[in-house]
Amino acid sequence: MAILESRTKTGLSWVKESLELFKTQPSRWMLLAIAYVGIFMMLPSIPGLGIFALLTVLIWPVFIAFAVMMYRNAEMGKQETVQAVLAKIQPKFTLLMLLGLACLVYATLATFLLNSDIQGLMSFADKGAQMSESEYVKFMDKFMPFILKLLLLLFPLFIATWFSPVLIVINNYTLVKAIKSSIAGVLQYTVAMGAAWLVLSAGVMGLMLIVGLVIGVVGALVPALAQALMPMLVFGCLLLATALMFAFQYVSYRDVFRAAPVELP
Repeated sequence: MAILESRTKTGLSWVKESLELFKTQPSRWMLLAIAYVGIFMMLPSIPGLGIFALLTVLIWPVFIAFAVMMYRNAEMGKQETVQAVLAKIQPKFTLLMLLGLACLVYATLATFLLNSDIQGLMSFADKGAQMSESEYVKFMDKFMPFILKLLLLLFPLFIATWFSPVLIVINNYTLVKAIKSSIAGVLQYTVAMGAAWLVLSAGVMGLMLIVGLVIGVVGALVPALAQALMPMLVFGCLLLATALMFAFQYVSYRDVFRAAPVELP
């Protein structure tokens, strides 16, 4: 019980430190989040850019390492340009892209395993809001198991990549050792990370609810204004959640691997 309480306090302290770190340079972190969302969420969704979607998966670990190192510099008070940070990552590009390739292979296998579930959900895609009550019930009967399977399949990918890009760049770990250490670190601090995730998620959702209520009041007076503000609200909360995720990723890495050796290249 004492260990559980200690781990929970650790997770809550990570949330507090992530917020404090974000407040040091919020404009910089929001720009970092815009770059992440644009490259890894919006670009792959553009029709005809399938090859770029594959490329984004390969370079994803590079961006994660870059983002975490930027937060690391901010906490340490180091003034480094983007070019200087990238120059430190450059020798590890090959290993990071191999990690990205492993993620791509895993994601492809996961998609193959979920293919029948995806096909079942696609049968409801054309109906959209026109679904009858019975069709909606059937859709939810398929959707909820799909989400559960997706989360279960993504969890191994999450724990294998949460720390590994940073361990490769900062600690000079090999690809295999970085993945194994990331898995061990996440599993050892599962309670702390779970508590932090729940608090951060609840905080972002609470913020969305409050701002949504304000927009709802405005919408009652000026409907057109509410329609324009709502997408901005969703996008802004997505950026905030992304920026806080990077901060959380750094502080958790810092504490979990504080005493980890830095191996010579």
